[in-house]
Amino acid sequence: MIAVLFRWEIKPGCEQSFKEGWSEIIHRNIEKYGALGSRLHKTHDNQWLSYSQWISEEHFLQSRNLQDRHEEARAKMIRAISKAYEPIVMVPMLDHLIASETTQLQLLP
Repeated sequence: MIAVLFRWEIKPGCEQSFKEGWSEIIHRNIEKYGALGSRLHKTHDNQWLSYSQWISEEHFLQSRNLQDRHEEARAKMIRAISKAYEPIVMVPMLDHLIASETTQLQLLP
């Protein structure tokens, strides 16, 4: 398993479009390419971070190189982004996460 960290700066007023595009791509990655899920975060200094888990680095790379790139969802995200940073691929070394239904986060408005 690997994790991938993404980071963006979003144009003011474009947050909803970005979240919609991001959600569509995440669901596509889970259904078709071996993604294990993802979370989207916003920092106090207005940067957006996404942490996603994948079965393997090969699965992650395959999702980025295939023709099925979900162009409409990507366009929503691209229009909203003022700056994008290169993804960081990480290999977990230790895991102390709690996995239960009570830790599931509800979507925030």
